[in-house]
Formats: sequence, structure tokens, C-alpha cells
Amino acid sequence: MDLLKELGDDFTGVDGIRLNPARLTTLETLLTQIFSPQVRVRSLKRFKSKKNVVFLLRVWPSRRIPSIRVVAKLFVVDRFDDELHILQEGHEKGLAVPTVQGAQDGVILMSFIPGEALVERINRTFEPGLIDRLAEWYYRYHMALGRNKGDPRLRNFIINNEVIFGVDFEESEAGHWIADIAGISASLLDTKPVFDRRKRALAWRLLEKYLDLRGESRGSVIDGLFVETISSTLKQTAHWRRDDSLLALAKRVAAEGIPID
Repeated sequence: MDLLKELGDDFTGVDGIRLNPARLTTLETLLTQIFSPQVRVRSLKRFKSKKNVVFLLRVWPSRRIPSIRVVAKLFVVDRFDDELHILQEGHEKGLAVPTVQGAQDGVILMSFIPGEALVERINRTFEPGLIDRLAEWYYRYHMALGRNKGDPRLRNFIINNEVIFGVDFEESEAGHWIADIAGISASLLDTKPVFDRRKRALAWRLLEKYLDLRGESRGSVIDGLFVETISSTLKQTAHWRRDDSLLALAKRVAAEGIPID
């Protein structure tokens, strides 16, 4: 098994920090331990990750066993223990997250979740039911783990057989739940069609559904914090994308709120 040949030679995170080459040796060890010494591997895709190196692999345990797809996450930054804990505890508590197949020394090998990116499904259909299920996912996550998911991007959710799965927990941290709910609403609003009337309505629906699950209701304080956090998140995304139009939208939201008519 020649992982260097399969994975190429770009082993840096988006932040430009280079991966510890020992992670590749660890990945090879995990693959042989979990599957067999005769395991064969092909790299299918490299996923976007803000800080780490993540690959979709096709694995042949042996010549007689059909191939399977797995995700290998090699940590450039030191969040390995946190993400491993979240995946394992989340799975134990019934959350829809990938299953850990093996983990060691900064490498997690996990199940691949097939399906459609939630962002693509919502942008195509504007289904209110999807928003309700997303609110339920976040509520269960917050109750089970006692912390935020972080990195609130809709691309970090996959819909498989009408079940929403969350992926990518490298930025999970303690904090107020509004950061997740308003943050994912900002992600909803900043993808095409940007700030669409239907999507504005869905953002408020997400907040209302989440509050309902908590046994709470909207009010001026929560609504104000929701809008303020969405504006702040849009501003951060605008700087990251170098998108002046999105920065203008962030300022508009701060000044005018999020109308639905």
C-alpha cells in the first residue's frame, strides 16, 4: 500500500500548516489493523476542511471482499481528542453522526455518509420540514454534548434516506446555542439564491422550532441577538470569501433586520 502515491503530495490544511508526516504512517497502520494486511486503498476525493486534511478513500479489504468507502481525517491542528470524543459520545447517544471505525495518534477513520449535501437540497426545494429536522438535530446535539457544534455551514450536513447527518466537529466548543442556530441561518442566507424571501422565512422558522424544543418562545431579546449574530457571521464569511456584496448584506441585516415579506 503506497499512500503517498494515492494521496498525492499536498498535505497542508487550508491555514497553510503542513501535516505531520507521521499521520500517514498511522493511517496505514489503522487500515491494516481494521481491514487486513492485504488491504488496498484508492483516494477518491479530498474534502474541504478549514484546518485539517480529509480524504474519501475506497478500500478493498481483500481480493474476495467488495470495496467500501471510508473517510480518513488527519489532524494538522490539535483537536483530535475533542472530535473523537464528540463522534463517539454522539454515536452512543443516538445522534446522526459518522461512526468511528478506528482512531489513533491524530488520525480518525470513520464511515462515509452518502447522500446529498443539505445546502443543495434546501436551495433547490426550500422544504420547511428540512429546517424542522435541522433544528431537532441541533437541539439533540446541544442536549447530548453540552456544547456547540461550531463551523456552522450547511455543507457540513448530509441528508441520507431523509435523515440529516452532521459531519465535521473540529471547531466544536462551549458557548451559547445562538451561535449555532444563527450561524447556520447565516449559511442558509449566504448561498444562492442569496437572502431569498423563502430563505428568510426558513431562518425564522429554524429559530422558532429550536425554541419550541427548548420550551421557550421568541421575544425582543432573542430576536435581536439572532439578527446580530447572523450579521456578525455574514461579516466573517464576507472577509473570508473577500466578497464585498456579502459584506454589504451583513451591514444591511444589522441595520434593517431580516424581513420575511
